[in-house]
Amino acid sequence: MRSMAGTGTGLGLALRSETDYLRRQNNLLIRKQKKLRSIKIKGIHLLFILTVLSFIAFTIFKTAQFILTWDKLGVKYFQVTDCPGPVSIQVNKVLDRHRGNNILTLSIDALRAQLAGIPEIKDVSVSRNLPSTVAVQLMLREPVFQVETPGEGKYTVMDKEGVVLYRRAEKKDELFTVKNTPGDRVQKILPYLSRLQDIKNYIEYVGFLEPYGLMMKLTQVNEIFYPGEIDFAEKIDYYLKLRNKLNLSECIIKSVDLRFEDRFYLEYEEQEQQPEEEVTQ
Repeated sequence: MRSMAGTGTGLGLALRSETDYLRRQNNLLIRKQKKLRSIKIKGIHLLFILTVLSFIAFTIFKTAQFILTWDKLGVKYFQVTDCPGPVSIQVNKVLDRHRGNNILTLSIDALRAQLAGIPEIKDVSVSRNLPSTVAVQLMLREPVFQVETPGEGKYTVMDKEGVVLYRRAEKKDELFTVKNTPGDRVQKILPYLSRLQDIKNYIEYVGFLEPYGLMMKLTQVNEIFYPGEIDFAEKIDYYLKLRNKLNLSECIIKSVDLRFEDRFYLEYEEQEQQPEEEVTQ
């Protein structure tokens, strides 16, 4: 009887161990199946997301392609302000290179730089007016000087900053004429511009001559003046009154040096007969 009981107990332990093993194997199989199912679900989700993203990207691409090739967004008109005749020819040449381009891809900076490269243009503003118009606002340089080229009878036109704008054969009465002055010395006349404006209607031409500095020739007056740096009109007016009073008008005076406060110097046409004379005030 004891031996049979012992055998029964050993069989029970063996059955429980086998059952535990089968249960563990079954749990392991179930976990693998769940993992595989999870991977499949994630793969399906990922594929769905990729499909949606691809569709969105394709839609964006086609929309952008349509917009960039849409005729209604092509540049058809340029609204240009403050552009007189001579400058408009150069401006239109630049603008024509961009006509027909898509207004959204138009490089505003490149267009602005090309227009600013025209000498007469000081500054420029460019903006888009959808669907097909580009607005261009120009700030032009104002011509002030016309520098005569010796022996050629032609003039180089400059603005008040000394920037060369263009060249022309005809003289313009509204500009200061610069004579006997190389182009690189015209810059030295610029500081006197505001004071020259006060007597502009009386000036025939100006120049710059070392060591005298500013040189000035007035209309209806034969002499050339070296007026110094200040009080141009007062000095010249005083000299003309004194000249008439002393009958200096009968002399052939070539130039008058007015750079000093208490005196001025006269230079005569014929230096041998009429040496330079000092006149005190």
